Amino acid sequence: MIDFNKKINPVFPSILSTNFFDLENKLIQFEEAGIDFIHLDVMDGNFVTNISFGPSILKAIKSRFPFKIDAHLMVEHPKEVIPWFIEAGADWISFHIETDDNILENIRMIKKAGKKAGIALNPDTKIEKVFSVLDELDYILFMSVFPGYGGQSFISSVLDKIKTLNKKIENMNNRPIIQIDGGVNLSNIKDIREKGINSFVVGTYLFNSDNISKTINKLKGV
Repeated sequence: MIDFNKKINPVFPSILSTNFFDLENKLIQFEEAGIDFIHLDVMDGNFVTNISFGPSILKAIKSRFPFKIDAHLMVEHPKEVIPWFIEAGADWISFHIETDDNILENIRMIKKAGKKAGIALNPDTKIEKVFSVLDELDYILFMSVFPGYGGQSFISSVLDKIKTLNKKIENMNNRPIIQIDGGVNLSNIKDIREKGINSFVVGTYLFNSDNISKTINKLKGV
């Protein structure tokens, strides 16, 4: 497993909340604050009602900044979209288990391209749905809000699913990274971290911060 404490900043800013006229300025601040990954929420208007980013913004960020990109595909047919983000240079790619695609085939497509493969789960999806592919996964993304838009409150019942997952994977040699996305802030991150979560996607709370570097350090527990 990747050691987030020593090697990778565990805070993954989501740019879904950005004012696009100010995006470059925010990315500069993230770079100065030691951010390693940018979380890219990809929405197709079908799996969720909103439409957000395509691979072109991924390419643009990578052409200007050293960040790795964690692409979260909230799309109805990830099999069709995954190749676009592989080609664009995504480093991690997750897609939702609630889709009708062949889950294992999609995971292996991502990993064959040398990328990290993840499965995302909505707050009301049973954790048992991922058990059959645990050995194939690099990470699991728990949505702690319902996907589609930013600024929602954290759904604490998701932590019970994470507790169940931790029991399931405790004896695995290559345990998947546990990532959480939605409503994470300074008032709840300590409790969330104690549940064994490795990676924290933070959007609205971070973008509303007066001092991004200080907020990132606080979220890291520094």
